[in-house]
Amino acid sequence: MKVTIRHLSCFLISLSVWGAITSSYAEEAKLSVVSEFSYLLDAEGSLTLKEATDLLRQQQFVSVSSELINFSIQDSVIWFAFNLSSQEEYLNIGNESTVWTATLYAKDSLSDYQSIVTYDHLMGAQQSGLLPFRTLGIPLNGAQDYLLRVSARRHRNYSLKTGDLSAMTSFLIQKEIIPVAFIAFMLCIFIYNVFLLVSTKDFIFIPYLVYVMFVAYAVPFHGGYVLFSKSWMWQGVPFYTIWTSIGYLSGAIFAIMYLDLRNTARHFAQWITFLTVMLVVVVPLLDASLMVPIGTMAKIVSITSLLFNLSLWGSAVYVWVNGLAHAKFYVTGWLFAISSMVLFILSTNGIIPYNSFVEQSFYYGFAIEAVLFAFALGDRMNILKREKRALEKAHINYITEQNRLLAKQSFMNSHMLRAPLSRIMGLTNLLKYPNSADEHEHFVGLIEKSTEEMDGIAKKMSAMLEEHGYLDQYQEDFESVKQSIYKDLEKDRK
Repeated sequence: MKVTIRHLSCFLISLSVWGAITSSYAEEAKLSVVSEFSYLLDAEGSLTLKEATDLLRQQQFVSVSSELINFSIQDSVIWFAFNLSSQEEYLNIGNESTVWTATLYAKDSLSDYQSIVTYDHLMGAQQSGLLPFRTLGIPLNGAQDYLLRVSARRHRNYSLKTGDLSAMTSFLIQKEIIPVAFIAFMLCIFIYNVFLLVSTKDFIFIPYLVYVMFVAYAVPFHGGYVLFSKSWMWQGVPFYTIWTSIGYLSGAIFAIMYLDLRNTARHFAQWITFLTVMLVVVVPLLDASLMVPIGTMAKIVSITSLLFNLSLWGSAVYVWVNGLAHAKFYVTGWLFAISSMVLFILSTNGIIPYNSFVEQSFYYGFAIEAVLFAFALGDRMNILKREKRALEKAHINYITEQNRLLAKQSFMNSHMLRAPLSRIMGLTNLLKYPNSADEHEHFVGLIEKSTEEMDGIAKKMSAMLEEHGYLDQYQEDFESVKQSIYKDLEKDRK
């Protein structure tokens, strides 16, 4: 696969169309934001409805005048209290992966709160009363006081948005079209590279394909669009670090193979292997042991993951600077992925503002990374093809040179060496007959002259072999040939 400006242009145009479609939906999704509400942290998740309402009447809830509020991973359950003065029909509080369960309570005629709808993350869109989307739209009872209990465990942002059926549907479509398009895009990348794996038999595609499938699920999962899940897959649960380790393992193997780190940067390869073992073995064991507090565990995972990702990118920069040209695609692709991860982490921890751009950048960053990694593999294939053609050309030149040398030796054997040998044989026969002293001396001189000529030709042939390095390169072969010739001569003598 040759990467050209046309390929990059098509990709950028696709992203532009994608952005235009999502922007058009965003303009239609005009929801009202509840900017005045109060909340109560229930870290243990043990408060009953009665206890929560008593604390609300005692004004123990924290009042907030903001469109967005951030919570840490330790905050297991949040109780929200708010009032709606307009006849809104639906409520959205956040994406599905940041809401495990949610129960909405409304005041009855006796001013007691009664449950009107319950949401369970594992049941998804099949629950009665909810809109048929993977993101959450909770039906309301019009203008009155509400109490909302939300359970989750993850660094997250909540924004209470209300609207009628049309506005909420448009909003949820806008929320879901990006992850759906992302998943479809990643599946196309996966299928294309499966064909490349089958055709090339290059095993580097295996960790890349595993990584693509992991990203196709994990990125929407963390962005709020969950294809499927079990309770053990949620962040803050011990087994979360086990299934997410697939991404670290496949990413590390792909980087080591593609960048050839064992040969180009051995110390980087060892360091990345160490971090991979930490994230794939040590961190999940610590998490499953429940010996480390969840807040501390989150910091360990975040720091180790950051070191891991920066090490992958740093190793690619190092080998690129040191002459590995095809590392440029890996450097660029991983830079986009890291940038999107940093934005996501900073926003979910409340460090930078959380908005639609930050939310969508997670998808854009990993989509660009996947494409550039595909370009990287294509470029690697082109490099391997060029190297193969160069080796084939060098081999052909070598064989041509060997044939030329063989022809030259053959000519010297059959003509140049044969001529003085024939003269020696003829002169030897003449010496068998009676000759005068002058004739005998003359014949002997001619034999000596022919012998010297033969010796010069033999030395020239030996020098030719030494000049091309064949005597050193094939010393063992020459020895075996020499021994074979001696044996044949012995047989002829007998």
